Amino acid sequence: MISARRQFITILLIVFCGFLGISMPYLIFPALFINPEYSILPPSWGPASHALLLGVTLGVYPLGQFLGSPILGALSDDFGRKPLLAGSLIIAAACNFISGLALLWHNLPLLILTRFSAGMMEGNVAIARAMAADLKSLSKHETFGKINAATSIAFLIGPLVGGVLADGEFITGATISTPFYLISIIFLILSVLSMTILHSHPIPQREKKSLRSYFSLFKKMGVLFRNKQLKFLMIVSTFFTLAVDIFYEFGPVYLTAKWTLKPSDLIVYNSILCATLAVGNGWLATFFSKRYATPPGVILAIGGFALFLLAMLFANLPWVIMILIGLCGILIGLGVTLLTVRISDSASDKIQGEVLGVQLSLRVLGDATICFLGGVLLLISPKIILGLAALIAALTTLYYKRHK
Repeated sequence: MISARRQFITILLIVFCGFLGISMPYLIFPALFINPEYSILPPSWGPASHALLLGVTLGVYPLGQFLGSPILGALSDDFGRKPLLAGSLIIAAACNFISGLALLWHNLPLLILTRFSAGMMEGNVAIARAMAADLKSLSKHETFGKINAATSIAFLIGPLVGGVLADGEFITGATISTPFYLISIIFLILSVLSMTILHSHPIPQREKKSLRSYFSLFKKMGVLFRNKQLKFLMIVSTFFTLAVDIFYEFGPVYLTAKWTLKPSDLIVYNSILCATLAVGNGWLATFFSKRYATPPGVILAIGGFALFLLAMLFANLPWVIMILIGLCGILIGLGVTLLTVRISDSASDKIQGEVLGVQLSLRVLGDATICFLGGVLLLISPKIILGLAALIAALTTLYYKRHK
């Protein structure tokens, strides 16, 4: 039988490759709606249509995650993590392949539909975290931190690969659809790996549930939130990651609008952010947890992120903005890992998949909401969107400090 550490390495590889595929189109979408050279919309459509449809296209993916994450997480608790992980990867592969076709055909409704469907399958992130939580011989600060670091490194490499694959100047014959075709291949390979290498965790004896119960999201949350500690941590995590996701989604949009950038031009920005996220997740969170209590680390992470994000709005020199982006990345990594470990520790082993699925679901609900709202705010100024993120992070810091 594979040891816990080797089992974790396999989980880490699947998470890394999965996020590599997810992140490839990350820098493509701003250009599809803002840069005329890549536009998916007719030239006659005005700036308002471009901004609003950018918000919709960005928002449907996390909206799908919101609906799918708690369902897949709960199903994995009752029916096994491995089959749910493999099945979701196969469906995600099909959705991304069709997304590539939608771009080739300039079919925006089909693109939006397939992005929503692919998002629903991304509950497998919660399943992977639950599988790591099942490995009792390993520290959660280590496993969750390394999983988050792996996602950060994937987000560093993925957009680089996606930006190159989408640009015909680098690869002859490449189109903006090419990254999506590669994503579908990666996900199919991951599905095979998960079924052939990973072990199934013991499924506890539980009372039978109706299929409908897995879709009762708000009822499910009501039951979980009877745990006051869990409820408090979920609120903090949701609003912190809301601010973070505004930064993720509209940071590239802000820079694209500021300097009229192409997807390949955003590679430096994304590289700095993801490298520092990996440091915050993979090293700083473990270092901090061994020497200090969690509350000071959470306050430092969320409060510092608010200050650096606010400073970014007043900086005009590219090198200053890049330094601030790096500092934001380190603090995001620290805060996300510390909060995820506390949330996992607040729940019993029998509902790890469900709890981590709800955490992800609440996060992406905020992400979807702000994407739709961001399309409207973009009509006024991209600075307003990042200013809103700084305000949310500051208020979350005050709430945590007052109630911790």
